[in-house]
Order: sequence, then C-alpha cells, then structure tokens
Amino acid sequence: MTVEMIRAGDIDMAYRWDGTANGPVVMMAHAMGTSHRIWDLQVPALADRYRLLRYDWRGHGFSSAPAGPYTLDQFVADARGLMEALDLEKVHWVGISTGGMIGQGLAIHHPERLSSLTLCNTTSLSTPWYRDRVAERQALARREGMDPAWDATKRLWFTDDYVDAEGADYIAIREVFVRTPVAGYLGGTSAVADLAYRDLLPRIVTPTRIIAAGADPVTPIECAREIHERIGGSQLYVIAGQRHFSNVEVPGKFNALLRSGLDAFTGD
Repeated sequence: MTVEMIRAGDIDMAYRWDGTANGPVVMMAHAMGTSHRIWDLQVPALADRYRLLRYDWRGHGFSSAPAGPYTLDQFVADARGLMEALDLEKVHWVGISTGGMIGQGLAIHHPERLSSLTLCNTTSLSTPWYRDRVAERQALARREGMDPAWDATKRLWFTDDYVDAEGADYIAIREVFVRTPVAGYLGGTSAVADLAYRDLLPRIVTPTRIIAAGADPVTPIECAREIHERIGGSQLYVIAGQRHFSNVEVPGKFNALLRSGLDAFTGD
C-alpha cells in the first residue's frame, strides 16, 4: 500500500496500512529524524497476522512540519487524533525511541486507547547528558543542515562495523534522516528534551513489553530497567551488543522479540 494523508487536529498526517485487513491493529511510531520507514524490516515479520498502521509524526516524513518547538503532549494528541480520524478505538502500540515516549504518554494519560504497549530502545526521563546532546544537534542542524547532523548521530544509532559497511538498509535510514525538515527536527528534539515520564510510570496498567539494546548510548540499558521497574508486570528483553536501532541492524533478533510479544498480547 502507499502513503495516505489525513487531517488530524491542526496538521496533515501521513500514514500507511500493511498486513492483513482483519488482524489486530498495531500502530507503530518511529524515532527522531526518521519516518514510518524505520519499520520496513519489521513488516514482513508481522504482516501475516496483524493490520499494521505506520505513521509519520509531526515534523517528520510526509506529515506537516510547522514551526516549533513541539511538545510531547502534542505528539500524544496527534496520535490520538490519527486514531480518531481513522475510527480506531484501541491499538497495540509499538514505539521506538521517541515513538516509545509517545506510547508512554498514551498509556499514562489515555490507557483506554491501548491494548498493549511495546517500548523499544527508549527512555522516560531527559538527563543533562541527553539535553546537552539535543542542544548540540540542534545547533548543528541550524548552522549546517541535516547532513552534518547525521554524521554526528550515526555511530550512536549503529555499531561502527555497520556504519562502515554502508549497506542498503543503513543508506535507507540515512536518506530519510537527511530529508527530514530542519524545522521538524528542531521542533521534535525540543519536545524530547523536556521528557519527564519516569515518576508517572507506575500509573501504567497496559500490558507492556520492553525491548532494549545492550550497548545503546542514546537510551542506555539503565533507562530500560527504570521503565521495567516502574511498570507493574512489564517484561524486559535485551539484545546484547547493539546500539539504538537494533530493529534495523539485527532485524531477525528484534523481530523475534516483537512478534512473540504481540502474539502473547493477542492470545495466540
């Protein structure tokens, strides 16, 4: 299927459907500087059973990129707005990095909209290091554009060997990143710099699986453990030796954890 557009709140949002028409709906949210394409390697592992809704959040991909800064509350409202525009009462949420932050916000404030929550390589609290990194990347993007911002980011997201190999999947993510509107990137990074969900996590009652990368410098394993400790009944799985985008670099390992979790949540 192709990307479609729909009005949700004050922006036009891009989305696409994949998978089986009558399966449980899995809504998938991407990371900063990427788009729905971050999930390309997960679609084949899920499409036989699930109805997959991938979307581009505010400022990214084909969705509107108004001037920022944005807020996490806006991202959560946008996700709800898309669900309402598409007449979806509840979804199984899968979010990586910022997409996982949006999922936490939904589970805290709008639990009635979620059947399950899968949080991938994400965090619940912006640390001083995280805010400093955001400020550095924002300054670089403002001054020189998205290509230098990619060069400053790529080895946080992928292992050195994977970056050096420059394979097709790596290049696809790079192309999405450098085409991200600077306004959208600045607006989005401003939102995550204010992330403060950690103390609210005990409110989450949605069945939750956490997938973490063992060598992730962006959202270190300690962040995943903090989430796990605060969400009652949650499950934590770690992919050793990987950095931030384990779903792209080692899709076989990632997909096995993602699929088994969704199958358990849906009673298969």
